[in-house]
Amino acid sequence: MKPIDLIKQAVKAQNNAHAKYSDFTVGCALLTKDDDVILGCNIESAAYPSTMCAERVAIYAALAKGITRFKAIAIVSPLSAKPCGPCRQIIHEYLSDIPIYVSNGKTDKYETHHISDLLPHPFG
Repeated sequence: MKPIDLIKQAVKAQNNAHAKYSDFTVGCALLTKDDDVILGCNIESAAYPSTMCAERVAIYAALAKGITRFKAIAIVSPLSAKPCGPCRQIIHEYLSDIPIYVSNGKTDKYETHHISDLLPHPFG
């Protein structure tokens, strides 16, 4: 799957985001080794620590299905935001150094990153 196609899947997930407090919607598409796509969106809670990022929603959903091998991950948000610190740690632990495509989802432009660059000194 081409990066832009995975980004389009992340945009679909972004449409399901529950961001009633921040209005900052995020979508994620995780490409498995078997070319399946697992989607995730951010889900906010009034009890802020209970909020869950799109990246972790997708990763945890995949792991809950027994899927442990991945090819790439795409993340879309209004500001083309890179993963937060907790998401970077989970990406490091469960996805290895796969490409991370980051986009605003409005154009075909995107950045490619690897977790080894975004999180140079991970735990574990």
